[in-house]
Amino acid sequence: MQRKNKSVYNHIVYVLCCLALLVAGCGAQRSGVASHATATPTQAATKIVVALQPTESAEEALAQQRIASAKKIIAGMSLEQKLGQLILVEYLGQDYQDSGLQEMITQQFVGGFMYQESNHNFEAPYNKADKVRAFSQQTMRDARTPLLIATDQEGGLVNRLRTFHGDLPSAEEMAASGDPQVALQQGAQAAEWMQELGINADLAPVVDVHTVNPPVLESRMFGSDPQTVATYAGAYLEGLQSNGVIACLKHFPGLGAISSDPHEGLPTVKRSMADLEKIDLAPYKIMIQQDHPAMIMSTDVLMPAIDPDLPAELSAKAIDGLLRGELGYDGVVITDGLYMQGISDRWSLSEASVMAIEAGGDIIEGPYTPSQVAEVVVALKQAIQQGHITMQRIDQSVQRILLLKMQYNILGL
Repeated sequence: MQRKNKSVYNHIVYVLCCLALLVAGCGAQRSGVASHATATPTQAATKIVVALQPTESAEEALAQQRIASAKKIIAGMSLEQKLGQLILVEYLGQDYQDSGLQEMITQQFVGGFMYQESNHNFEAPYNKADKVRAFSQQTMRDARTPLLIATDQEGGLVNRLRTFHGDLPSAEEMAASGDPQVALQQGAQAAEWMQELGINADLAPVVDVHTVNPPVLESRMFGSDPQTVATYAGAYLEGLQSNGVIACLKHFPGLGAISSDPHEGLPTVKRSMADLEKIDLAPYKIMIQQDHPAMIMSTDVLMPAIDPDLPAELSAKAIDGLLRGELGYDGVVITDGLYMQGISDRWSLSEASVMAIEAGGDIIEGPYTPSQVAEVVVALKQAIQQGHITMQRIDQSVQRILLLKMQYNILGL
C-alpha cells in the first residue's frame, strides 16, 4: 500500500508541475515580456510540493495533538484511575451487576473488558447481537474513560462469533486457500460483525510458526514458515484494522514449538537465539514494520535463550529488551490470561501483574472479579511505594493505551 501511495503521489506532483509550467508560460505570453515573476521548473515543482505537504504535516500535527491530549487526561487522573487503565477484565455469566463488571467499570475504572464464550457471556438472552450491542453500550455509558471491549476472534477453533454467525475458517484453512485475500476478507468481515456487537478490539491474529507435530495450537496457525505466517496474518490484521477494529499479534515470542498446553503448565522452548530469530521472531520483525499492529500479546512460555528464569510476559529481557528494544515496538503490549496454570502455579495474580508491568507490559489481562482487581491495584500501589515501579512508568503505559483509544476513535481526538 505504501509503495502504491508513493507512486500515486509522485504522479500527482508530476501532473501539477506540468500544469504549473503551462500556466506560467501562458501568463508570460499574455504579458508580452519575460517576467521575472515567472517560475522556473524547479521553483514551480518546489511550490507544488510545498502545497502538497500539509497532508503529512497534518498527520504529524494530529499525532502531537493526541499526545498533548493524552498527557492532559493523565494529569487529571487519580492513581486509581491510572492503574485501572492497565487492567482488562473478564466477567462470569450474563448479569452486568451481579457479575461485578459494573463495579469494576464504575468504581475501579478498569480500562476494558473481554467477552469470553467460555465464561458464558453469550448465552441466552445474550445470544442475540442486539442484546450484546446494548450491553456494550451500557458499559460505555458507565465508564469514566471509554473502554477497550475485546474478544479473541480467530475463526476455526477460537470462534467467539460462532453463536451469531456459525462456523468460520481457521488460520490453517485461510492459508490453505493460497490467496491472502481470503484472510483479508475474513478479517474485514469479523471487524464488521464485532462492531455490530460493540466490540472494538480483537486479540488476533495468531503469528506462531507451526514447527512441532502434533501442534498444541492445532489449526490456529497460518503455516510452518515465517513468511507465510506474516503474509496471511498480515492480511487478516489489515482486514481488522482498516475497518476500525484493533488487532493484536499473539503469542509473543511464539508458541509454535511448544509440546505442552500453557493452560496446564509452563511450556519451555529450547531453541537457540539464532533459531528464534530465524523462526519464531521473524513474523514480528516483518509485521511490526510493515503492518503496524495496534497491540501485541505476550505469553507464558519459557525460552531460556531469551530469559532462563522468567516466562516471556513477566520478563523485562523479553518485553523491554527484545520486543521494545531490538524489534522496535512501542505500541500496547497486553499479557495473556495471567490465571493460566503456567503462571498461577508459581505466582499469584497480583504478583504476576506487578511483574508484567515491571517487564514493560501495558495491559494486564485476567482478573474477573472486583476483589481480584482490588488485589492487583493494591499490589501495584505497593510496588510504586517501594520504588519497584515509577510513576513515569505507569504514565507511559497509560499514555500508550489512551493514544490507542484515540487512534481507533474509542476516545475523542
